[in-house]
Amino acid sequence: MILDLSLHNVDLYAGLDVREHAGRLNLVTPPAEAIPVILRNLETIAIDHDEVVLTGSMAIWSYLVIFHWLHGRTRRIWYEDGRADRILVAAHG
Repeated sequence: MILDLSLHNVDLYAGLDVREHAGRLNLVTPPAEAIPVILRNLETIAIDHDEVVLTGSMAIWSYLVIFHWLHGRTRRIWYEDGRADRILVAAHG
């Protein structure tokens, strides 16, 4: 499955303050407040237990938090930035 971490993913960022400024979405909610909400939202998303591809423009802290949450829940975690081939960042089993 492809998991878009960009702010366009309304399911992932539901309940957070996301605003458009100068044509670009911005997360207004501070990370310390946003992280528990993002983790709760992840629980409602059907995650593939075989592999997940992380993609989308978002802050590094969100990638780290979501990677940590996925680790142990899926066998393979990939990263894809749209410029190069997918990069395998974790593989289990």
